[in-house]
Amino acid sequence: MTRRTVPPSAASPGVGLRLYQSLSPTLCGFLPVAASFSRKLADGIDGRQGLMDRLTSAADRLQDCIWFHVSSVGEYEQARPLITALREFPGTPPIAVTHFSPSGYEYALKRPCADLHDYLPFDHPAEMERLLNSWRPRILIFVKFDCWPNLVLAASRQGVPVTLLAGSLQPGSARLLPVARRLFRDVFNCFAHVGVCTPDDELRFRQELRVECPVTVTGDTRVEQVILRYEEARAGSTAATLKAMGGPLLILGSTWPPDEKLWLPILPELLERHPGLRVVLTPHEPLPERLARLERSLAASQVNTIRLSRLLAEPDQAKGAQVVITDSIGVLAEIYRAGDLAYVGGSFTTGVHNTMEPAVTGMPVLFGPVIRNAEEAGELVRRGAGFVLEHPGQALDVASGLLADPERMRQLGDIARQVVLEQRGATVRSMDVIKELLDKT
Repeated sequence: MTRRTVPPSAASPGVGLRLYQSLSPTLCGFLPVAASFSRKLADGIDGRQGLMDRLTSAADRLQDCIWFHVSSVGEYEQARPLITALREFPGTPPIAVTHFSPSGYEYALKRPCADLHDYLPFDHPAEMERLLNSWRPRILIFVKFDCWPNLVLAASRQGVPVTLLAGSLQPGSARLLPVARRLFRDVFNCFAHVGVCTPDDELRFRQELRVECPVTVTGDTRVEQVILRYEEARAGSTAATLKAMGGPLLILGSTWPPDEKLWLPILPELLERHPGLRVVLTPHEPLPERLARLERSLAASQVNTIRLSRLLAEPDQAKGAQVVITDSIGVLAEIYRAGDLAYVGGSFTTGVHNTMEPAVTGMPVLFGPVIRNAEEAGELVRRGAGFVLEHPGQALDVASGLLADPERMRQLGDIARQVVLEQRGATVRSMDVIKELLDKT
């Protein structure tokens, strides 16, 4: 097997990369201390117990593998269409997927698609060299942005082509700060190719980060996965039962407490302004105590509620119900099929959840201010089919204005759907990059 030439950035890393390499062992050693302040980090450390032994013991079956690294759930969903496409080719090498976050790893274990799923070691230079020497991968593929410098350098020094697919570089990204820009420029100059989601991402990689490796727009493969799921699935009993309630339907999807603080104070007035309106409130974590708390809060505001499980079991109980509270998981995509207007949660905390699922059904989409993690949310805003809400009064005005004008709501829904459909072809374009790099190894 032929290896490509080691890029200059890997052979002689710049000052930023050398400083990172020298500090990273100390930073890795500090992580157990930091874990006392972060449950998520503590879970990640626990999951990595015995990790290197697990990874190296799998070396015999992973020689010359195609190695994907993903950060969490969303990035894994972007990788899955590519892995599925690779599996269709006879003689495809073994495929390994490493995960950074515990939630992403646990999610993948329930939906495996590779020959190995496990954590990625923390970015210690010696461990990354050891892992590369053990697996000897044929190609290393990062998805979206979780590109660890010591791993990139170890792969590049060994002539393993490194690529980024469904890449993202948002305005205001920490990677564009003066202190980090040179470091990440040197990291990406070790790449054989960078494939990004949008033309704006391409411009930021080229003009702001000023990388010298090839950068092309390959698209967002997760969007294509959403389109495929929508087209292959049929609306089931959940969507039919919700539509049978009559009137327009506002879906509050995947909400966290900060999202509920945006909506709960205004729901009584919104329901009064639009007497036929029904609302489906779908908490991100429908735990019993949380559901009971939502019911108490809405009852105190004289809003009638019903749980979705009861509605499905006894549809005749829908009479008089104004808010349906979803008390199960895995049904939100079908709930969106019944809706006329959607709000997507998470956008007051770490970042908005999946805005593509409601958009592909043809609804305008509302969300809070934290949307840098979702390129398509920004595009929805730019095209007028997405709305950023920052306080309850604004949510009341925007939602009420849209609900009062069904024709405008329909037109904006068509635009939202088009934003998603325009991403078709991302898997094919990304696969072209992978095949070209595999042909060179």
